[in-house]
Amino acid sequence: MKHKHFSILFVSLLLFSLFPNPGLAGKIAPAESDRIVALVYKKYIPVYTKYLGVESVSKSIIREYDGKTNALKSTSEVTVRRKDYFYKEPEVQVLSFKKDGEDKDPSDHRLREAKPGHPVFDRKGTDHYIVKVINTEMIGKIECYRLDIQPKKPTARHFKGDIYLAVDTLDVVRTVGGAGSLDFPVKHFRAAFDYTLVDSVSVAQSGTIEVRIDFPVIYPDMLIITDTTIIESRPF
Repeated sequence: MKHKHFSILFVSLLLFSLFPNPGLAGKIAPAESDRIVALVYKKYIPVYTKYLGVESVSKSIIREYDGKTNALKSTSEVTVRRKDYFYKEPEVQVLSFKKDGEDKDPSDHRLREAKPGHPVFDRKGTDHYIVKVINTEMIGKIECYRLDIQPKKPTARHFKGDIYLAVDTLDVVRTVGGAGSLDFPVKHFRAAFDYTLVDSVSVAQSGTIEVRIDFPVIYPDMLIITDTTIIESRPF
């Protein structure tokens, strides 16, 4: 059976320091939300001009479950080197592949790569999304703005969910969400990723993707949970 590796729509949100007012708590008033969002766009737009994307090496544990019984069907370990471009399809190389504890030829792991998603905070972001700062929340010990992201015309290439930005720096701390709409055979898609700084740039550090698909005969009602750890990454 061929394996499918679902890439994250927004594995690389790149950010630099700026100067929003720290220390706000609770709900954010509409005027303050507009002010913060304007700062976020001012910060992000130059990033998409300076960089083409993010290059990374990651290790993933992929567990496939029966969608009806939740019985574990297989476990795979995959190490991948990839270049995720902002505006074109990624370049991906499978470095190692192991299924149910048995080493396999890396070429046996088949990747399913979607077109890159529409970035939330680039120059065309306001054409695609409605962005609101809802409140502040603690993610671990970091006070964060929670930004609600809603696509104006949802497609599978749009992000829908929450982006958490550190109040004092606007660095990405966490993203939680899925696609604006789901294409066949996907019935459910959710991704949650935590971020870290590399050379003052926010890049994905680790996360989990949940995908439920129902493709008769080939993938009848299957839940795929992928836990990914980024070994190394850099903007390019």
